[in-house]
Amino acid sequence: MTTKKMWVWVAVLAVTLSGTSWAQKKKSAESGAMATAAHAMELVKQQQYPQAVDEFTKAIEASPKDSRLYIDRGGVYLSGLQKFPEATADFTKAIELSPKEANAYSLRGASLIEENKLDEAMTDLNKALELKPDEPRTLERRGLAFYKQKNYQAALADYNKALSASPDSPLGLSRRADAYVALQQFAPAQADLRAYLKARPEDMGAEDRLRFVDAKLAPPVAATAATPKATPKPQPMKLLTRENVFIAIGGLLVLLLIVVVIAKMAMTRRD
Repeated sequence: MTTKKMWVWVAVLAVTLSGTSWAQKKKSAESGAMATAAHAMELVKQQQYPQAVDEFTKAIEASPKDSRLYIDRGGVYLSGLQKFPEATADFTKAIELSPKEANAYSLRGASLIEENKLDEAMTDLNKALELKPDEPRTLERRGLAFYKQKNYQAALADYNKALSASPDSPLGLSRRADAYVALQQFAPAQADLRAYLKARPEDMGAEDRLRFVDAKLAPPVAATAATPKATPKPQPMKLLTRENVFIAIGGLLVLLLIVVVIAKMAMTRRD
């Protein structure tokens, strides 16, 4: 083997070994990222949201091109910590990495609703439904966007479609009840709230909403006319009472006494 051929062979071998080493490192990093992400999910189940975000951040640093990690961390920001701008930023990064990922659009739409950016949210939710038609959670989210825009009929249509696919969804039942109330359809709102409370009996706010709906459905109480009280008639004075008799006798005795005194005085003058 000539010296030139030997160096070519060495160079090829070095590149091959380098590529193998890089691939192994990448695989190892991805494996480590997935393990870290799994730990993060356990923390989410324990409602340790700040710690879960820290773990997802470590996973992202190990595997920065994995859109799923941004979606997972964004979900913690959205539902656990209610840090909506941070959630939106993570979902945006996920969309940049995976522009056909319906869930990323749907979740960013949910986050934008919380930021009250309803038009932008509607664009994302429509895109999510284009990529994954009739997905129940996305329909629920778009229903909420319609509801906040006061388009209650469109909201009701989305909730109905979502619940036809997922009839036991507590979130769908609760939100559809709100749409029914907005449309003053209290009977179906009552049914939805009762079904919701079977799944979430601890929700005191839903109890208050149900009481409101029950009151709307209660039959009106007939106003009863107040019966006027009869004015008591004045009792006629009784003249012949024991007191009056004694007073009269006393008066006669006094008068008789006066007559006797006058008579005696007259007789004395004559004498």
